[in-house]
Amino acid sequence: MADTTASWWSRTYGVASWILIGLFALLAAAHVVLTVLYYTGLHETGVGYIFGWEWPALLITIIDAVVAWLLWFAYRRGAESPGRGLVATIAAAIMALARAAWMVFVPILLVVAIAGAVIRIMKSRPAPART
Repeated sequence: MADTTASWWSRTYGVASWILIGLFALLAAAHVVLTVLYYTGLHETGVGYIFGWEWPALLITIIDAVVAWLLWFAYRRGAESPGRGLVATIAAAIMALARAAWMVFVPILLVVAIAGAVIRIMKSRPAPART
């Protein structure tokens, strides 16, 4: 039973992580296009929004790309170093919430990703010795 739960949780964590990675990579790519269109004069707005405040689109592009990279790093490299994976996940979650808190599924997926990083840390600790 425990093995089934562990594999289910592992799949859920993986799916949540990859959805977030894909979303923020797509947002970064979209903002690259919008930034180029702005600087070539074909699009009138060169801003993005964080909690309703305008920010330069180039900064938004960088934030989206960093979120995608941190989540990828946490998912791929977090197995080797769960502590670093958790720190990367929390840093990405803060930036992702600032950028996409208005999307209903982003906070839910971030909770799953953070829980997955915490479970990795718990699994990496040695089991207590039984006497």
